[in-house]
Parts: sequence; structure tokens; C-alpha cells
Amino acid sequence: MKKIIAFLPIIVISFISCSKSSDDGGSTPTPPSTPSETPITFTINASNNTVSLTNGYAVTATLTSIMPSSKGITIETTLVNQTTSANISQSAAVTSTSAVNNLQFINLPQQQWCTATVKVSSVATPSNSAAQSFTVVYK
Repeated sequence: MKKIIAFLPIIVISFISCSKSSDDGGSTPTPPSTPSETPITFTINASNNTVSLTNGYAVTATLTSIMPSSKGITIETTLVNQTTSANISQSAAVTSTSAVNNLQFINLPQQQWCTATVKVSSVATPSNSAAQSFTVVYK
């Protein structure tokens, strides 16, 4: 009787390991995960309380992270009048594969502070984005 009890766990384990799985071999293998992109980081050559002598203001945005994909980045500029909270129309978003991009804020209203924002996003993964803002006034 002791020999049967000693061999019982071996028999049970052997039976379980040799039994057929319940999915009959029809399961779909999990595809390999695609590596995620490096989070976007960039710098701009502007700071708060910037004064412009014209109704336009040039800014350079420099990507400091790895270019997120061969498709590149999308750069959007927005300008909001701080006095009226109105959005001031800017040029359309641009797509680029360059790390250094020259941008132009346009239509600055005279004597009114505005919040200028540069947003950089991955073309392949739009949720991979970063934004930076600064204040500017046309004197």
C-alpha cells in the first residue's frame, strides 16, 4: 500500500503533463510587442515676457530626443490673446524629419500679451507629444 501511495503523485503528474490542452492547439500566438517610442523632448529659443518689435516672432524648436519614427514629427503653433482669450490664427501644422525647425508666430496684436505654444507630436504615435509655452507681446 505504501508503494502505491508513493507512486500516486508521479502518476498524477504524468497524467496531467501528457493530457491534451483544452484549446486543441488552435490558439493564436501572441504577436511580438512593438517597441514604444522614446518620449518626445524639445527646446525652444524663447522665454516668458518676450518682446517683439513686429507683429511676427520667430522661434526655433530643436528636438532633443531621438526622432520618434521615420515618419517624423508634427509641429503645431497656437497663439492665445491673454486679454480677450481669443485664439489667434496661425500657420497650419508642419511635418518634419529634421531635429531643428524654424517657426514663425504671426498676427501678434499690438500692446497685448499673448501665450504662444509649440506642440511637437510623433506622426506615427500622436499621443507621444510635448508642448512648451511662453508669453510674448508686440510693442
